[in-house]
Amino acid sequence: MKLFYSNNSPYARKIRILIDEKKVNIILEKVVLADKNCHINEYNPLAKVPTLVANDVSIFDSPVIAEYIDYKSGPFYLIPIDFDKKILVKRWEAINDGLCDAAVVIMLEKRRPTSGQNFDVFEKQKSKIKLSLQWLNQEMEGKKYYLEDTFSYADIAAGSALGFVKLRYPEIDFKNEYLNLHHLYELLMQ
Repeated sequence: MKLFYSNNSPYARKIRILIDEKKVNIILEKVVLADKNCHINEYNPLAKVPTLVANDVSIFDSPVIAEYIDYKSGPFYLIPIDFDKKILVKRWEAINDGLCDAAVVIMLEKRRPTSGQNFDVFEKQKSKIKLSLQWLNQEMEGKKYYLEDTFSYADIAAGSALGFVKLRYPEIDFKNEYLNLHHLYELLMQ
């Protein structure tokens, strides 16, 4: 198996962490999507990372890749087999991916010439980030880890998203505004 990734993708980061946690032997190939010679589109028509190639089949989008790796690498499962618990983990992953999506939109909007930047885009995405962080913080109330106080893929998704937001928006004061997420992130970084 081979995983195409880029260092700055929070979606690829969570897959790399999953691979590390599961101790799966996968070849990692770093790509630069902006490079005109990047060949990712040979494996993924959307030209996005992460993309996994397994048994001559391209598997893409991080939620699908995560399920594939977790299932194929066998127990201990970081995505629960129990359907109700699995849905909770996937729901948690979805909100964390949405948090990253909003942060990426702002980042891309900032790269536009100042005269072409859309203030409404900034405000809408900042609102999504704030509401997502509030929601995630509340979900972590009284918990060490997200699901039954047991480390799972949900925590990997949160750690990757929080790390990306902290990197891109250091002005967000997690310790004072989102203490539960601050504690989770500190635990995960250990």
